Amino acid sequence: MSEPIKYVCDILQKQLDLADGQVWIYNEKVNIPNDFNMYIVVDYQGQRIIGNVRREEPTPNGLIERQALHSMAILRLDLFSRGKLARVNKDLVIMALNSTYSQQVQEAHGFQIARNSFQVTNTSEVEGTSELNRYSISFNVTYVTETSKSISYYDTFSKEVITEA
Repeated sequence: MSEPIKYVCDILQKQLDLADGQVWIYNEKVNIPNDFNMYIVVDYQGQRIIGNVRREEPTPNGLIERQALHSMAILRLDLFSRGKLARVNKDLVIMALNSTYSQQVQEAHGFQIARNSFQVTNTSEVEGTSELNRYSISFNVTYVTETSKSISYYDTFSKEVITEA
């Protein structure tokens, strides 16, 4: 399972028909453009562990340890534009994340965007002589990270009898 954040970027770019460079992951060292297009920055806000399951399975070649870490992450999208595009398209962004294409990507890559977790905040500000329209959209994503590896089987232990204290 790859990080859901990468797939969220792909969903947004495809569903909103955005050009390369209009959607990126926070901290990718991108210079903020100075045009009137809409841009989206996707940020990982945190993670809560829902469960961590570990089990050993016998195989002809020994034991395999399998772990599954169930997580709920909070992702934040920052939409911004120097014109009105961020304000006009904020609802379309949410709809893109709930689209049929999004559902297919989520199922193919083992994560789920919680449909009723969206929170939209207006974070617009005046910047010089123009207003920067900016909206933050936060939502929850659940996913599972799995690992498996062979482990040693300890079927013999050294036995020592202590007779004196």
